[in-house]
Amino acid sequence: MLKKYSYGAALLLVVLGFFIAQIPNFELDASSDSLVLEGDNNLRYYESIKKNYGSDDYLIISYQVRDNLLAPEQLNHLARLKKDLQNLAQVKAVTTILDVPLFQSPPLSLTELATKNISIDSGNADLNFANKEFTTSPLYANNLVSKDGKTSAILLSLKSNEQFSQRREKRNEMRIQRSADKLSDQQLRQLKSLEKQVLKDATVQNDLQARTIAQIRSVIDKYRDKASLFLGGVPVITTDIIGYISNDLVVFSIAIIALMALVLAILFKNIRWVLMPIGISITSALTMTGMLAFLGWKVTVISSNFFSLLLVMTISVTVHLVVRYRELAQNNPDLDQQSLIKTTLEQMFKPCLFTTLTTIAAFSSLLISGIRPVIDFGWMMSVGVTISLILSFLIFPIVMCLLPKIEVKSFKTELGITQNLAHFTEKFGNHLLIILLLLVGISAIGISKLSVENRFIDYFKESTEINQGLTLIDEKLGGTIPLEIIFDDLAEDYWYDEDLRVDIHKIHQYLDSLSETGKVLSIDTLMQILAQANNNTLPNGFFLNIIKSQIPPAVKAQIIAPYISEKSGQLRMVVRIKETNKSLKRSALIEKIESFIGKDMGFKVGSFHTTGMLVLYNNMLQSLFNSQIKTIAAVFAMIFVMFLLIFRSFSLSLLAIIPNMLPAIFILGIMGLANISLDLMTITISAIAIGIGVDDAIHYLHRFQAEFKKDGDYLATMYRSHNSIGLAMFYTSITITLGFLILVLSNFIPSIYFGIFTAIAMLSALLANLTLLPKLILLFKPKI
Repeated sequence: MLKKYSYGAALLLVVLGFFIAQIPNFELDASSDSLVLEGDNNLRYYESIKKNYGSDDYLIISYQVRDNLLAPEQLNHLARLKKDLQNLAQVKAVTTILDVPLFQSPPLSLTELATKNISIDSGNADLNFANKEFTTSPLYANNLVSKDGKTSAILLSLKSNEQFSQRREKRNEMRIQRSADKLSDQQLRQLKSLEKQVLKDATVQNDLQARTIAQIRSVIDKYRDKASLFLGGVPVITTDIIGYISNDLVVFSIAIIALMALVLAILFKNIRWVLMPIGISITSALTMTGMLAFLGWKVTVISSNFFSLLLVMTISVTVHLVVRYRELAQNNPDLDQQSLIKTTLEQMFKPCLFTTLTTIAAFSSLLISGIRPVIDFGWMMSVGVTISLILSFLIFPIVMCLLPKIEVKSFKTELGITQNLAHFTEKFGNHLLIILLLLVGISAIGISKLSVENRFIDYFKESTEINQGLTLIDEKLGGTIPLEIIFDDLAEDYWYDEDLRVDIHKIHQYLDSLSETGKVLSIDTLMQILAQANNNTLPNGFFLNIIKSQIPPAVKAQIIAPYISEKSGQLRMVVRIKETNKSLKRSALIEKIESFIGKDMGFKVGSFHTTGMLVLYNNMLQSLFNSQIKTIAAVFAMIFVMFLLIFRSFSLSLLAIIPNMLPAIFILGIMGLANISLDLMTITISAIAIGIGVDDAIHYLHRFQAEFKKDGDYLATMYRSHNSIGLAMFYTSITITLGFLILVLSNFIPSIYFGIFTAIAMLSALLANLTLLPKLILLFKPKI
């Protein structure tokens, strides 16, 4: 028999070794692809806008001085910094106060403005005028230079790979066609191949971007002697998110393992019952990580905690096996090792299989979100819990057979807390029902306040460099995240139609007046500059066309080309949104802007469009919120059907489903009452809470059915169940809860919330299934 298990162990090691060997290919992804809705028509539009006007994924360095920004030594310092940044391989262009065209330094007439090119770098700028221009100019104030003249922005655009961009654009177009069922089988295969190639491209691009940002930070560090410097921009946000996720994945996984080992040592007081569950959990999580690498599945912000989840879900299975083995060994000391292992596996396989199936059902709610990273997370967890089940039931018997039978010392099966919960349920069950009804009512109020509005800046603690940088850029340099407004077929008319120019000016002024917006730039910015040069009077259409044709190319590139395209016929407004605005509600802001342009200004629906990363991210969050909230009922219906198949009792299944609604309801209620918005990570907590709660219910009811056959006494069965399976439920819940609370030490705020709310889900599921569930059984006495 020992030889047989040795062969089994060797074969298992080969399979596990293959997948674990793939781990070096494991990848994280926080690119824009992981933050948008697959098949979103606005994505295609956004890509076309980027092609016309260039990407908005630029980097911003805030350059803050103590004294005079335009002092000669300070300008020399800035020039050296600019030169070092330009020397970096992936930096395409660097824009500073040194090289931008100036129009009031000294003041230029309309004729001079159209012919002269003045800048600090050219040596023809009057610095006495330049400070005033930078702090009051419609183009530069609160954009390139803060209004107090102490902080300047250095804008860096990075080189792009045209081949990568073309493949990505083609993939996006084909995805839209696929969502409309317009692709043939051959085209679907082509799309699948293209998606794999784009994933590889994204990996190369992400690695290159991360290295470039690291190089930029290295350069910045050399120039902190004369200025306070912070790096910001969307690429920095995505790169730093990957950094935090990578760090959390390693550091907190190790911390969770160490804490779970400590808890198991305290509970079981035996090294075997510590090393074996921990070893199986680590093996399961590593195997799944290797499988993800082998299949080319990238882990994103949404799925970044899959490793921790698999650790604790595997621990749950193995602890149940250990507790049952110990119970059998204590109650049947004469049984040999083979019989103990066989009986343990036979008695625990059904409830563990059922818990795995219902957990998969809970995670299936993620598969219909329409957001690829969320769908992938649903599949990852479904496959992951299956692997956990298989490995637990393979490794446990193999290890136990290879080890000598251990003498299980007599231990109390009556744990004080589970015994007290049984007593509380018997004596105060009616009070419990009233309290829970009140809590559900309060939670319902919280759920009604739920939203998915959140700010990128809230992802990072205030002590982190990225938070400080984003705050400074918002406060001094006009905001971080761009929102674009595109008007169709107006470019040619704009130069001749005075009424149109007035309307665009009104829209520009309205956008500038909103508390959520920072700097607003549009073709109207040029009009304001021309008015300054013409005694605050706008030139007419005739002179505008003369000026437009004579403006130097360098000036056109700054104030005309980004905001009007005669080729596409579009007018473009760029609005930078202040992430530090605590009242920022993306969806409401977009609706408010669209309503003003459409209803107040009379532009037809379809003649203008809002786009940019802010719009795409908002679309994704709104879709995710709708799909998750609306599908919870469907998930519970699926679980109810599974309960019917498992317990073969309609009444018992109905009673079992009620307590398992509570963890999800309580968590969503707490988040709503605490004004914590759902985000990419916390949106998945309802599925996790349902999965956890259902696991406890199945284990409890499976044991309740077995114990009930002994005497048919509901009350006595409850006490016996609490003192047997209740023990395993308590051990697993406490171990997992403490493990997830480790995440509160993260620098990444979504990880902190994820840890806290998963811990709450674990505890509420335990309490609900050891109080409310038995109370309902005692009250209604369903057929067992």
